[in-house]
Amino acid sequence: MKLASVVQRPAVLIPAVALAALMAAFWCWKDLDPALARQFVSGQSAGHHLAAQWPLKEAQPWQALYRWGVYPAWLLGGGGAAVCLAGFVWPSLKRWRAAGLFYALLLLLGPGLIVNVLCKPYWKRPRPRDTAEVVRVDGLRPFVPVGQRGRIHEDRSFPSGHAAMAFYLMAPAFVLYRRRRRLAAAFLILGLTYGSIMGAARIVAGGHFATDVLGACGVIYFTALALSVPFHFGQEPAASPNAAIAATST
Repeated sequence: MKLASVVQRPAVLIPAVALAALMAAFWCWKDLDPALARQFVSGQSAGHHLAAQWPLKEAQPWQALYRWGVYPAWLLGGGGAAVCLAGFVWPSLKRWRAAGLFYALLLLLGPGLIVNVLCKPYWKRPRPRDTAEVVRVDGLRPFVPVGQRGRIHEDRSFPSGHAAMAFYLMAPAFVLYRRRRRLAAAFLILGLTYGSIMGAARIVAGGHFATDVLGACGVIYFTALALSVPFHFGQEPAASPNAAIAATST
């Protein structure tokens, strides 16, 4: 299959263009990211406690989302791994092995490897609560626009790990999209909605910029899309030559 034909597919082209347009807007208007973060800051001096500077950090439902919001992803990914392994023991679960393996691999590769192991240490982006242009306190890190790299290894704002775990709930959409399109669309909407809410929880707490959330969404969506290709979900197995000959002779 030619690469050009794959790129032109709506499932690739439309999300890619939308994500690129949003990122380009934040790149052109570089104050947009810190301006959004500043809406949730109350303290303006270095002597204020972090909770006082970001009053919604301890408020509900944002605090509960931060503490417990990643568990649905762990349940789906861990359950997928369990089903995949159990399928080798119980034949009734054999047909679910591929989906279980997909859920486990996507959790490992998306939020695990790509977001936390590769992207965060590479970009070294300071969080809003550590950025001088957001809290307006001298001595903090300068703002690093999306697309640029920071310098301090401990800074790991891009992309958002919590948002990536929430966007992961769109995973069933990639398993179901060929045979049960409405249910697949429902899971896609669920993942996008939950990821956006989790992203909002991290923004109001000063933990991430809006572009950190967008980056997490892009990583999970396109990782899931690429990972689903070798699984061939919903495709009928190709008939063997002998079966085709037998069918024509009857």
